[in-house]
Amino acid sequence: MAPLDTLPEAMKMQVDLEWDDGHVLPPKVYPDVAFLFQRLNEVTVAAVEAGGGEVVLDIGCGRAIDAIEVARKGGKCLGLEPSKRMIEQGRKCIAASGAEVSLVQGIGEHLPFKTGSLDRVVCKGSLDHFPDPAKALEEMARVLKPGGRAIIAIANFECLGFRLGRALLALQRLLRRGKTGEGNIWQIPPDHTYKFDHASLRHLVKPYLKVEGCTGVSLLFGLPHWSSLLARLPSGVSRAILVALDGLACRLAPLSDGIVLTCSPRANPDAGGKLIA
Repeated sequence: MAPLDTLPEAMKMQVDLEWDDGHVLPPKVYPDVAFLFQRLNEVTVAAVEAGGGEVVLDIGCGRAIDAIEVARKGGKCLGLEPSKRMIEQGRKCIAASGAEVSLVQGIGEHLPFKTGSLDRVVCKGSLDHFPDPAKALEEMARVLKPGGRAIIAIANFECLGFRLGRALLALQRLLRRGKTGEGNIWQIPPDHTYKFDHASLRHLVKPYLKVEGCTGVSLLFGLPHWSSLLARLPSGVSRAILVALDGLACRLAPLSDGIVLTCSPRANPDAGGKLIA
């Protein structure tokens, strides 16, 4: 539970304190990319269901976009972010929004909050950047109150679009005897430390949090030529297709582009029903 400036130097060296999200979105944002980001935000914020002054922590909050939305719905929101650059960006977004959100510099593996002090924790698109995701999940369980809720959202690297893309690339290499360009959208980006999918996320969560709900978001992202096809269609048609596929993804989380888990702290039967600390 130590603030960032009191952590050992070896641990701080594992974290990019100057990380910036400027590279996250490509120069041209295609309809499926915009839709995926929008829906992941919407589903995550909706799952928080915080109001009446409940205390919510957004871990790896970035520009604090989700924290701002939660605050607007009545939650008392805190944002935790290791990067000094992103904290600066977050403060600008908060000031422009007029929302009340407090930012703290820290890392998910050592949350600077008391045990059982928070009503909600949110971690969207960040867990696969952490040096030790399991430790971060343990910390989420520790700081939650009994009956609290953790919302974890990640990109699914075994989504249907990625699976089909890899299969098509393998077929092209076979037919062209290896003479084809590299398709790497489904490979782990350099700033990621972990490759998540539906099965691996649930496995990692299980010792610390009980999964209460799982929602899939968007479908077919990463399918070759899919983005350019949607871009050529009338915007209303593209939107209708994406909405229809999102309805399927909601019930097909293992194949969806994004996964949102809603969890509660797991009681430890060996510790008399006390929360894992």
